[in-house]
Amino acid sequence: MAEVATTIDEQIKLLKDRGMNIEDEVKARENLMDIGYFRLGFYWFPFEKTYPRKNKRDHNFKEDTKFDYAIRLYYFDFDLRNLILRYISRIEVNFRTTLIYTASNKYKEDPYWYINHKYVKSTFIDDNLFINAIADVSKEAVIKQDLKEHKRKYAPAWKLIENLTFGVVISLYDNLVDGGLKHEISKVYGVESPNQFSNYINTIRRLRNSCAHGKVLFDMNLPEAISSGPAGDLSTRKTMLFGAYQVFKYILNRVSSNRVNDMVIELKSSFYKIDYQAVKNVIYNNSGFRENNI
Repeated sequence: MAEVATTIDEQIKLLKDRGMNIEDEVKARENLMDIGYFRLGFYWFPFEKTYPRKNKRDHNFKEDTKFDYAIRLYYFDFDLRNLILRYISRIEVNFRTTLIYTASNKYKEDPYWYINHKYVKSTFIDDNLFINAIADVSKEAVIKQDLKEHKRKYAPAWKLIENLTFGVVISLYDNLVDGGLKHEISKVYGVESPNQFSNYINTIRRLRNSCAHGKVLFDMNLPEAISSGPAGDLSTRKTMLFGAYQVFKYILNRVSSNRVNDMVIELKSSFYKIDYQAVKNVIYNNSGFRENNI
């Protein structure tokens, strides 16, 4: 049967018929017009009787489920997403700078070391993703001006890499030929193993991308488990949001301990805004977060 669009009144009736308690219909209409029925569905899903089953859902809600539960969960997710994005940019800039500085000073004789097969794996340099990334960056005004002024095909590493995406910069690190150079960079962040550092920085990349693309965070499930290391033994939370947060917090602390203190204060404030234990339980169970170990 084809799905059809529904009005706000029809949406509210449907939710009430399924057992949701909507105490303020005027506010609920405002929320549905502002956020949208489909997006809010991710946040009332945990309060359905058949949760977490995704197949053969009956969409009926547990007893005493309030519409406000979904709203509070949504705004916690919203606050957390914005908070992480703000502070994760400090890691992105710092890591980019560290890679450029360390590698460019090691390979002083070659300002274009990022396309040198002696220093970066050929499979990466020759991959269309990297070729296209360089081509896209070369269209930037500052890079176009550099190429024109100096009559060269490529810009020096410290100009070009500055404009690459976070993901491409991480891939460049992962594909460095010299393990010693990778170790030198990972040590800046207190991680002895380059492989473990790669696991950490790629976890941060996934967290950043989820935030940047507006994805639901509270039930985030990482495709790759976080390896045990200086960020702590995460036990059963190695693929959960809390695990990603712990890695993010650890690396941010290596960049700026003051920023970590600010972030923790703001995150605790977001938790304190939640005055429903049922909502807190959903956050605890799905994300691995606990207020006492933020």
